[in-house]
Amino acid sequence: MKYLATIAALALAAPAAAQDGPKAAFEWLKVTTQPPEATPEPATGLAPLMEQAPDWASLADGTLLIAMGRQSLAGAEPTIIGQDVASGHYTGSTLLDYGELMNGDVAGLVARADAEHWVSIQVERIEPADLIAVRLRDGEASSPAGRLIFTTALPGSFDHRVRLRIDANDGRYRLLFAQENGLWQILAENVHGPAVKGQAGPVLIGLFGMDGADPPTATDD
Repeated sequence: MKYLATIAALALAAPAAAQDGPKAAFEWLKVTTQPPEATPEPATGLAPLMEQAPDWASLADGTLLIAMGRQSLAGAEPTIIGQDVASGHYTGSTLLDYGELMNGDVAGLVARADAEHWVSIQVERIEPADLIAVRLRDGEASSPAGRLIFTTALPGSFDHRVRLRIDANDGRYRLLFAQENGLWQILAENVHGPAVKGQAGPVLIGLFGMDGADPPTATDD
């Protein structure tokens, strides 16, 4: 039911995104929770995410495609799809094919409590480089794009495919990336967030895509 609740809410909120434009392609989402009183409970696969999926998401040959949306992660209607986990100990990971992203586009993996509290590890296509970055938003005073924690360039050897991972340990986060068949590399660790002060609600572990192109300039008739 946690999948259905997330998807239903997003389907009502999110506007249709252009389906003929660039898409972020995710080959899996794996989430493992580790409550202290229980053994780890794995939750794997994309099919459950597609039940009642919004029209900007589709499944093709086992790959989840997310059309680039105009809303940022700080917006009310971001193009993000995933599952809720209880705050505490958990790991989320994915494989992203970012070959179709255009200049300015962003896609990746996020742990999001709400629009003002999230941490992400994301690919940012800024010609002539492909960057991987960790960004944190920890309150309404933070930049809507998130405060940049760390970034580095993705070399051509990645061939537009990168694994992304978020590890949570009671509000402290470690964010990692790797080649498709390579070893994990830590991009940032001991990052505090996301958390809503005075609340202990769930966190959404989600896959997202954002259209980073400049909006068209208005012209006079």
